[in-house]
Amino acid sequence: MATLFSTRPTALPLPQRLRLSSVLPEMSTQTRQYPSKSPLFLRLPQELLDDIISDLEHRDLVSLALVSRAAAAQVIPRHTEYRVVRTRHLLPAMWAHLARRADLTRNIREVHICERPNKTASDRVPSKLIDHYGEEKAAHIMEEKRIRNICAALGHMRRLHTFTWSWDVHPPSVPTIAPGHENAILEVLSRKKSLRHFGLSGMFGVHAPGAGYDPDSTLYPLWKFSNLTSISLRGDAWIKPSNAPHLKRMLSRSPAIEYIEMPMEFKGLADCKFPDLKRVNLFLQSGGVRSIDPCFVRFLDAHPTIEDLSWLPLGPVYVSPRTLPALKRLRTNIQVAGMLDCQLIESLDIYQLDPATLVELKNLQGGSVRQVKLHAFGELAALYELAELFPNLTWLSMPSRYGHFSLEDWLDLLPRFTKLEVFRGQGLWAAVTLNMQRMHGVIMQLVQMCPNLRQLDHCGHNQARQDWNRITIVREGPHGENVKYRIDRPPASRWFDALEGAFD
Repeated sequence: MATLFSTRPTALPLPQRLRLSSVLPEMSTQTRQYPSKSPLFLRLPQELLDDIISDLEHRDLVSLALVSRAAAAQVIPRHTEYRVVRTRHLLPAMWAHLARRADLTRNIREVHICERPNKTASDRVPSKLIDHYGEEKAAHIMEEKRIRNICAALGHMRRLHTFTWSWDVHPPSVPTIAPGHENAILEVLSRKKSLRHFGLSGMFGVHAPGAGYDPDSTLYPLWKFSNLTSISLRGDAWIKPSNAPHLKRMLSRSPAIEYIEMPMEFKGLADCKFPDLKRVNLFLQSGGVRSIDPCFVRFLDAHPTIEDLSWLPLGPVYVSPRTLPALKRLRTNIQVAGMLDCQLIESLDIYQLDPATLVELKNLQGGSVRQVKLHAFGELAALYELAELFPNLTWLSMPSRYGHFSLEDWLDLLPRFTKLEVFRGQGLWAAVTLNMQRMHGVIMQLVQMCPNLRQLDHCGHNQARQDWNRITIVREGPHGENVKYRIDRPPASRWFDALEGAFD
C-alpha cells in the first residue's frame, strides 16, 4: 500500500489479476487528467480505480482520502456515502437513484430500514449524487414503484452482508401496504449469496401460510434463506406453531450461525444444532408457560460454545454447573447465575442483583469479572467488600434512580475500585442535588482519585437515544496531566448484540 500511495516514480506491483501490459495503454490516457506528482495508483483507468476502491471498508476509505486531494476526490462521496444505508423515511427519490446507479449501489454493505419514530441510531443515506431528474412529486409516487426500486437497488448490492428491517409501531401494523411488497423484498434478499446478518422486528410474516398449506416451505421467501451467521427475529409470526416447521427448516440451512435472537415461545429451537454458536438472546414475545424452560436448558446443554447469553427462565430450572463452559457475558436471574460454574465470566447483568447477593455467589472467579450491573444500591459495607472481591472491575453500573448515599460516601467508595474506567448511574449527581457547579468539582475530584476513569453518566437524558448522556474524560500530555471532559450523547443502538447494549 505504501508503494501504491507513493508520489515517487517507483515500480508499481499490481495484483496478480491485473496484467501490466493491458493496463499501461489505458494509463497513458489517464495521466493527462492528474498532475505528474499524483500517486501512480490514482492514474489507473476510472473503472479499474473504482473496482479497487470498492474493496475497501469505511475505515480504509478515510485513510485513502487523507493521502491527497486527488485521492479524496475519488473517495468522497462516491464511496464514503455508499457503504451503509440507514433510513427512517420512505425516500422514494433515494431508492430510485440507487436503482438507476448500479455503479454506486454495488458498494453498499449494510441496509437498515426502521420506523420513523426510531431515533436510537442516526440516519445514513446518500445525498450528494442523487439526481432528481425524471422523478415525480413525492405525493404522487406510487408505492408499487418505490418497492420495485428497492428490489432493484438490493439486486445491485453485490457485497451486501447485513440487512435489518424494524417496524415496531403503535398500534402494531404490517410493514408494507400489500403482502406482495414484503415478499418481493425478501425474495431478492433470499438470492443474495453475500448476505450473512439478517434481522426482522415487527409484524412480518403474518400472511405466511402454515406448514399445512405450504409443506415444502416455499410460499414465503424467508423460509428460503441460507448461509446466515447472525439472525434476529422478533414478532408474533415466529411463535405460531404452524410456522415452527418452516423456521426449523430455514435454520437448518445456516449451520454456521454464530448469533441467534428468537422468542422463547419458539420451542423448536431446542431441536436445532449450531456448532459455532457464540451469542444467544432468548426473550419472551407475548407470554408462555413454564414447560418451555426445559427446552432451552436442553438447547444450552447442546451448545457449549456459547459466550454471550441473555435468558430469563419463566420458573425454577436446573442447569448443570458444567453447562456453558465458555460463557463470558451473562444476563439472567440469580438462580441460573448461582448454578453455573462461572470461572470465565467477565460481564454480569443479573435481574434484581444487589451487592450483598453478588458477594455471596461463590461460583464466581472474582479476578475474571470486569463488568457488573447492579439493580439495587444495598449497603456501603457490601460495596466495600465487592471492591475487594472483584479487584479487576473496570465497569460498574448502579441503579439510575437516586440513592441514599452522600457525596462523601461516593468519593470514598468509587476509588476503592482501583481499575474503574466507566461508572453508570445517577446516584452521584443526586448527592450534589444536580448543582452543575458542584458536579464540575466532583468530576475533577474523581479524575484525581480514579486515575483510569474515562466515562460517567451525565444528568441529562437523551430522549432520542433513550439513555443518559455521557461525560467523556480526556487526558492529554505525556503523563495525562492535562484533563478535560466533554458531554457526548449515548451510543447508537445496534443489532446482533445479545445483551442489547447493557455494557455500553
